[in-house]
Amino acid sequence: MNGTLVFYLVLSVVVGALGAIHVPINGALGARIQSTLVATLIFYGVAFLTIITLTALTADRSAFRALPDVPAWYLVLPGLISVAVVSGHTFLIPRFGAINVFVVAVFAQTAVRVVISHFGWFESPVDPISVQKLAGAGMVALGSVFVVRS
Repeated sequence: MNGTLVFYLVLSVVVGALGAIHVPINGALGARIQSTLVATLIFYGVAFLTIITLTALTADRSAFRALPDVPAWYLVLPGLISVAVVSGHTFLIPRFGAINVFVVAVFAQTAVRVVISHFGWFESPVDPISVQKLAGAGMVALGSVFVVRS
């Protein structure tokens, strides 16, 4: 395994672990203050201040000049989806449980990403659906059923 692949694997594990942590914390905040929307606002407020600071310190200004050439939906849709995901998880975790929300979300992400990769949508590298990928997605689905029903 080359060094780049190892780096990508380690970074994926770290980002995945952080994703597993941040959403339940936000769910707990929403439950404590009894407001999914306020918890989500705090989440994105802190995230916004953080990204503004990081961007101001490190961003290549040419990226801003390229924005008018990008289709508008690339600029709007990810933020809307992100709010729906975080708000949905913030609402669901105190009611359905962190592990249940997580495994169902992982199944949904796996199924959708297999299709995205197959067709190369959203500028993703084409990675055709195979028997192994379908078997893996099926195991993720079966695993989520076992977790939720236990």
